[in-house]
Amino acid sequence: MMRVPSHLINAAADIRLAFFDIDGTLLDSQGQLRPELFPAINLLKSRGIKTAIASGRPYFAARFLMDELGIQDASMFYTGAHIYDPQTRQTLLNIPLKNDEAKAVFAVATVMGLYAEAYTDSAFYTSQPTEISKVHAEHLRINPILDNVADVINRFDITKLLLGVNRTEQGDLLSVLEVQFPNLIFARAYLSAYPDWQFASVISAEATKSRAFEYLLQYHKVQAHQVISFGDAESDMDFLQMAGIGIAMGNANPNVQSVADWVTQTADNAGVAYAINQLFNSQP
Repeated sequence: MMRVPSHLINAAADIRLAFFDIDGTLLDSQGQLRPELFPAINLLKSRGIKTAIASGRPYFAARFLMDELGIQDASMFYTGAHIYDPQTRQTLLNIPLKNDEAKAVFAVATVMGLYAEAYTDSAFYTSQPTEISKVHAEHLRINPILDNVADVINRFDITKLLLGVNRTEQGDLLSVLEVQFPNLIFARAYLSAYPDWQFASVISAEATKSRAFEYLLQYHKVQAHQVISFGDAESDMDFLQMAGIGIAMGNANPNVQSVADWVTQTADNAGVAYAINQLFNSQP
């Protein structure tokens, strides 16, 4: 593993806010926190750097990790559709799917035979238990509510729909679906335990990463060059590019690594901690 370039160490002196993706970044391939992360996060906080989450997860499925690591500054969830401050317990921004859009996407996804979950601001729902829903519940550390997803969409504001496909058996149906709904955002994600599966978080077109990033800059009273972001997936690329320092994980695919300022070790090797120590341990 190459050491971090000196110009990034110099840039790190200006950092005041750190954003972390969760899955494949803070959590390893087994969904666990590596012990090296705890002193690394504390190092940032000791230098007055705020720590925040930027994830496709909802807050209710990220809270356990935030509490354990002490990450408690205003963060982005649902891939940009929800911004929440855990210190004040306030929702700062919430952009649900329009009801007719959620209904239309779910209807086509059902015809295609896609796996589907519906998310509100406080829970997630699936129509029936499957192996994927079981693994996903373990992954999120929250059990879904079993209910008819079509009925759930009628009753609640849906912040996102999570759709999944076994690409080996069904092909790239998510891309086929995405073409039919060009006005919505399809943020891709994966489960390491099921590499044949691909998932998409479907959210409102208004819930852009750039909007969330700019909102959080203003809220935290920092500038882009004072931000460092860590991520591993395509859905993290905007934050990696917009931040003053973008760090891709060693387990990220080449597209993600190509937009980063530096590539750290894998999540299984505590890559976040490695990068923090490389960048900030040399600071006075």
